[in-house]
Parts: sequence; structure tokens; C-alpha cells
Amino acid sequence: MTRLTTQGKGKTMISPEEAWEIIGASIKKLKSQQKNILQSSGSVLATAVKTPFDLPMFNNSAMDGFAIRYADFEAGMRTYRITGMAAAGKTKQNTRLKKGEAFRIYTGAQTPKGADTVVARENAEETDDTIFILQKDLIKGAHIRLRGTQLRKGNLALPEGHVLNPASIGFLAGMGFQQVPVIRKPRVALIITGDELQLPGQKLLPGQIYESNSFALLTALVESGIQPVSIDRVKDQEKLVIRALLKALSKADLILLTGGISAGDFDFVKTALPKTRVNCLFYKLAQKPGKPLFYGIRNNTAVFALPGNPASVLTCFYEYVYPALRLMQGMEKPRLEKMQLALHADFLKPTDLALFLKGKIDHQCVRIMEQQGSDMLMSLALADCLIYLPPGKRTIAKGTLVEVHRMNKT
Repeated sequence: MTRLTTQGKGKTMISPEEAWEIIGASIKKLKSQQKNILQSSGSVLATAVKTPFDLPMFNNSAMDGFAIRYADFEAGMRTYRITGMAAAGKTKQNTRLKKGEAFRIYTGAQTPKGADTVVARENAEETDDTIFILQKDLIKGAHIRLRGTQLRKGNLALPEGHVLNPASIGFLAGMGFQQVPVIRKPRVALIITGDELQLPGQKLLPGQIYESNSFALLTALVESGIQPVSIDRVKDQEKLVIRALLKALSKADLILLTGGISAGDFDFVKTALPKTRVNCLFYKLAQKPGKPLFYGIRNNTAVFALPGNPASVLTCFYEYVYPALRLMQGMEKPRLEKMQLALHADFLKPTDLALFLKGKIDHQCVRIMEQQGSDMLMSLALADCLIYLPPGKRTIAKGTLVEVHRMNKT
């Protein structure tokens, strides 16, 4: 891991790679809880789930038609007498087909004893209480789902670490589960600092701007299945920042602060953090945007102090906070999806630091978008990835493979 020295100050910045490693080593998985399956979408299974019975539980028809004995058809029989009906949930358990008999059967219905083949309705001609099979070739076992063909009782249904999705929740419901053990979602607190910030809809005074960071972060968290436990907007006063931090530390697994972390006279987050006994694991990264990024731990609470510029905030969220939240939930692949794509055009890197650029994936290429400033959200709103250019090489030719981090955006 390479440490870089900040120019003229004798202090050190760490690389993004080292920051990712520190976060990975320091974040602990949260405890599990029993949760209703309808509230568990996006949650991670804390333990493996085994099926409590055979799936399917009984032989059943895959379509509407007629259940017969294949041996009768094989012996040349084409006309059958209809002696019963089987609908889903209404099959008589002791019913058994005899030679030359057929049951009218519907999709999902349990097949009567002795029946081993279903003839599709369109392949049979029905007259009064008899059917004539029009089909010349019939396969034994056609259109029957056999007991246990999906899973046998006690087999692994879903592994530990599986992220529950609509299909897996339906699968659990089909096995009779109402609740499952999952890693609980992180409790996240937001603290937004800045005297100049005003909420949308309110009148701006000279020098004020509308606050956007809480809206962007809240949406990013909700997209990740996390509802923040609190959002505090704090003026640039150290005592107010300390008070908000102490409140958040008492209830949150992860705290996100924005603004006040640089070196200005009114950047009180930087001075408030040590006074709340948050142990600094790194401060300042050799990257743009988002160089003044703080990460620390107090007890089991992770604290990220992000810069105030909106594009920097979201870049740091996707690259560092998002993986931390996923690590807390025990996810195997916490970081954004990585890929190698060809750069669409030549690019002159303006800094020796690592660079995160807003990009747009175009087939097997990636385009660098206009408006790369740390305060510019429009280009990030239209981007679908971040292009990561490591420290060093300044001139990057068209067609060069670059590392692309796909953002989880619709």
C-alpha cells in the first residue's frame, strides 16, 4: 500500500485502495433477527434454509387435460371413460384409476393413484363421459410434475448469505415460511452541516443555497433498502455538531456527515469528531473528488464525514459508504460492480492523484461526461458509472482499457 504525501504540509494521504482495505478490515457484520418474509426483500439470510418437505409435495398436473394410465395407451387403447375430476386442492386421496379410466384434471391438481400421464385437453376429443385420444405419440409421464423433483426434504433451498429477492421470497412462502433469519439492516444517521443551506421551497437569502445532500443520500440509502433513523441539519457551530454527533452515536450503526471536514475556519466537523472520541482510521485520500474524507469508528459505530460538494458526496457514498453498508449486512460482494471498458476518446488527466470521473457506458466503451466539477450533480444524474483512474499516468489514449464501477441506478 502506497502512502502519498500532501504537498507542503508533511501529512499523509492514503490511496483509495488502502481506504477500501481499511474499511473492509474494520466493518463488522451486524447481528441477525427473525423477519417477516414480506419485509425481508434485499435482506441477507443469516443461516441456510432447508426445505421442510419434498417439492413438489405430491405428483401434480402441469396443465389442464386428462389423467390416464400410460400402460393402457401403450396397449393400444384410445377411448377412455371419465370417472372423476381432480382440481387443485380438491383431489380425493383414495381415488385410483382403473384400466380404461381417465380423470379430468386441472393444472396443479394432485394426480389420482395409478395415473402416470396427462393428455392435454386439445389432444383429446370429449363426448359425454368418454374421451378419444387424438395424439398418436404419447410420452410416459407427460405433463406430470413428480414429487420431489425440485427438492427433497432436508435439501438446501437457499444458502447463507443469499440476498432475498422477489423470487426467493415467493420460494420461501411456497415452503410455508412466514419468517426467516436475516442480518438486520444498518441504522444510519445523517448529519448535514452548513450555515448557507436552506431547504427547497423556502426563500433564499443572499449567499444561501438549497440543501441537496440529504435528499441525494436519503434516496441512495432507500435504494439500498435502508431507511435512516434520523436526519439532522446543523449550523456551523462546534457545540451543535458535537451534540448531533453524540445523539447519533447513541443509536446508529453508521453515521454520515456532510460538510465541515476540510481546513476552513468554519469546518467544525473536523474538530468535533475527536471530542466525541471517534477513532480516526483515515483522513484525506489521494483522490479527486472527495479528498477531505474522514472515516472512523467509535465502539461499533462507523462514522464517515464526507465533503460538502454534492458530486463529491455521492462519489464518496458509492465508493466507500455503500460497501461499508453491505459489509455490515454480510454481503459477499460489497463494492460496486467492476468491469474493464475501452475509453471512448483520448483523455488528459489533470492531476497525479486518483480520479473518479462520471461516465456513461456505451456498449464496450465508456464515455467521460462533461461537467466533472465536484459541485456538479447534473452529469452525475445522467451517469451510470464512475471511471476510476489510479494515481500516476496522465495521458490516456482512446481505446485504453479503464476500470469502470457501475452504479446501482435504474
